[in-house]
Amino acid sequence: MTPDEIVSSDLAAGASAAVMPEASAGVRVQPSEPPSAEAAPEGAPAPADEAVSSAPTGEVSPAPTATAEAASSASTGEVSPAATAEAASSAPTSEGTPPEFTGAEQSAPDATAEGEAPEGEEGEEAEAASPSEAPGAADGTGKKKRRRRKRKKRAEGAPEAGAKETRESARPHRASDRAPFHVGEEVFGKVTAVLDTAIMVDLSGKALAILDRSEMEADDLIPSAGDRLVARVHNDGSRGGLVVLTRKPLREEETKPKLEQALKEGQLVQGLVTGVIKGGVEVDVGGVRGFAPASGMDLHPAQANFLGLVGQRLDFKIVSFDKGRDLVVTRRPMLEAEAHERRKRALSLLQEGQVLEGVVRTVVEWGAFVALPEAENLEGLVHVSEASHDARKPLPELLSPGDRFPAKITKIDERGKIWLSRKALIEDPWGAAKQKYAPRTRHRGKVTRLEKFGAFVELESDIEGLLHVSDLSLERIEHPSQVLKEGQEIDVVVHHFDPRTRRISLHPAPAPEHAEEAAQKIQRNALVKAEVLRGESAGVIVRVLGVTGRAQRGFIPAGQTGTVRGTDLRKAFKPGSVIDVKIIDVDPRTGEPKLSIRGFKEDEERRAHKEYRQKLKEEGGFGTLGDLLREKLRAQQDRGA
Repeated sequence: MTPDEIVSSDLAAGASAAVMPEASAGVRVQPSEPPSAEAAPEGAPAPADEAVSSAPTGEVSPAPTATAEAASSASTGEVSPAATAEAASSAPTSEGTPPEFTGAEQSAPDATAEGEAPEGEEGEEAEAASPSEAPGAADGTGKKKRRRRKRKKRAEGAPEAGAKETRESARPHRASDRAPFHVGEEVFGKVTAVLDTAIMVDLSGKALAILDRSEMEADDLIPSAGDRLVARVHNDGSRGGLVVLTRKPLREEETKPKLEQALKEGQLVQGLVTGVIKGGVEVDVGGVRGFAPASGMDLHPAQANFLGLVGQRLDFKIVSFDKGRDLVVTRRPMLEAEAHERRKRALSLLQEGQVLEGVVRTVVEWGAFVALPEAENLEGLVHVSEASHDARKPLPELLSPGDRFPAKITKIDERGKIWLSRKALIEDPWGAAKQKYAPRTRHRGKVTRLEKFGAFVELESDIEGLLHVSDLSLERIEHPSQVLKEGQEIDVVVHHFDPRTRRISLHPAPAPEHAEEAAQKIQRNALVKAEVLRGESAGVIVRVLGVTGRAQRGFIPAGQTGTVRGTDLRKAFKPGSVIDVKIIDVDPRTGEPKLSIRGFKEDEERRAHKEYRQKLKEEGGFGTLGDLLREKLRAQQDRGA
C-alpha cells in the first residue's frame, strides 16, 4: 500500500472509532489531550450541542486528530502518545486481518460487538461527528471500493490467463520462438555423430548442434560419439536450423572481405549446410550465416529431400551479400551445367525406336514427363495421344507420379527433346473389335458410370459402349439411375459400331421370351408385326417385334386404327395381341416409328389386286380389248417382216 492509501485507511478507521463510546464509560476519548476534570459523570451522554457547534468552527474531531498525528509520526519516525493510544484501542479489532482490510470495515462490526451501548447515545454521537468526518470516510471508502473492483477483475481474468498459458504451451515450436541458448554462450554437450566435415552435438536434449571440423587444428583430438564437447554458440538456431557451435568466434570478420571479393569476381565459395528451414537450407560460410533457396539446391525442389545435405560441405555461388549481411547463395548454375553434360553424354547413347523403362515425374493435361533411369534420368514427353489407344480416357487415370512402364523413343529432335510413346508397346484392343462387336451380337458388360444422357458399359478392358437413356426402357425415363446402378452387370446387343471414332452404340438385350423373334427393319412404308401394350384415347402404343432400343416403341394414332370413330380402343385392342401394321413415318429426332393399321389394309388390297392380274396373265385368259389389239398388231408386223 502507498503512503496515501495508508493515511486514508487510518482516517477512515479514526472516523469510525470517533463515534464509538467506551464499553464501560460511554464517553468519547480525546487522545490528543488529557481528560478534563469537568468530564460528565459515567453513563451520561455527551452534550450534543457542543459536538454540533464544533463542526462549523473548524475544530478537529478526536479521531482525525489522532490519525493525522499517527500519519505525521510515521513520516518523521516519532510516535506520539495519542497515536499509541489509538493503536492500542484499535489493536483488538485489526488482529489477524490483512492490512488492506483494516479500517472502517473492521471497526464498525467490532464496535457493535464489544460496545453494545444504547442506540440513542451512539446515534447522537454519530450525528455530531458526521459533518467533519464525512469527507475523510468517503475518500477512504471510495479507494477501497476501487481496490475491490481491481481485485475482482484480476480474479475474473485468472481463468482466461490460465487458458492462454495452456494454449501457448501447446503451441508448436516456431522459428520465431525464443532460442534455448544465446549467441556467445559457452555450452557443453554430447557428441552424437562425427562426419567428415562436421560434428553433431546434443546440447542436453534442448537442441541439436553442429560444429564445423574446419575450425579444428591439425593436432586437435577428434572426439568420438559419446564424448563431451565444449564450445561457444555462434548461431542460436532461432530461424529453424541447427545451433551452430564455434571455437573461433571472430572468424566471421575474416570471412566477410573474402565473400565480398568472391561476389565481385563470381568465384565459388564453400559452405557447410547447417539445417533445413522454410524455403531452403541454412548454410555456414566461414562463420557467416547464409541462405540457399530450395530452387538453388535442386533442379526439382518439390521432389527433393534436403535433410540428407545437413553436415555436407558444398560449393556455392554468391547471389547477394548486402553490406556484410543477408548472404544468399545458390548451386543452380553448377547443377544446370552438370545436367547439361549428363544430357549431352546420354543423348549420344539414345536412338529412335529404342525401348527403355520410364518413371513418371509429372502429369499434366496434355502429357506426362517421364524420366529414363538408364539414360542419366533424362526426361522425355509422352503426349496424351501416345498414352493410350483410348483417346477419351483422361491421362491422370492412366498415369500417376512414380509409375514405371516401358516407353518407346519415337523421336529425338534437333534441340535434344525426347518424344516417347506408351501405346506403341500396348496391343490395340480395337484392332479385332470390329469383328467381335458386329451389329446385333449379344454381349455381357458392366455399368461403369451413369450420366444424364445414358450409361457407359465396359465390354472389356479399354473398350466401352454407350446405352442411351432413350434406349433403356419402353417407358420414358429421365435418368439412367431409374433402371440401372453402377457396377451392375447387364446383357446388351451392339446396335452400331464406328471404327473411325471408336464408338459402340448399345441396346439392352431382349428378354429371353423375345430372343427368338425375327428381326425387322424400321423404315418408311415397311410392313411389320407389333405387340399391343395398351390402348389410349389418342391411339394405341405397341412394341415392334424383333427390334431393340427406342425404335421398338411404336404408336398408332386413333385415325389409323381402322375403327369407327368413338370406338373404345382399350377394349378393341387387347394387351399382348399381335397385329400387322405399316410404318407411315419415322421421327427423325427420336427414331420412333408412327404406325397405321388402315395403311396396312390398303396395301394388302393393292397387293392382292396386283397378284390377281398377274395370275390371270399367267393363265392365258382373253384379257382386255387393248390386249387383243396389241396381239393383232404384233402378228401383222411379224408377217410383214
